[in-house]
Amino acid sequence: MYPNKQNKSQKLKKVQGIYRIKRRETKAEVKEYKVGTIGSIVVTICLILFLFFLIMSVLFDMGVSVPEIFGR
Repeated sequence: MYPNKQNKSQKLKKVQGIYRIKRRETKAEVKEYKVGTIGSIVVTICLILFLFFLIMSVLFDMGVSVPEIFGR
């Protein structure tokens, strides 16, 4: 092989190695992000339910008729 061609192949191998390492790191970050997204969705749903029941209990205390689901 010619020295110039050898030099190019070494550079190519080095760049490919760096690309593979960065790609693995990116995949790990994406997995962590998905877990964070699911957690935030669960927290949001819980907050919405809490606010709904809080508003319904305040309305009940004020004497407004509320659905029978909440009991009497």
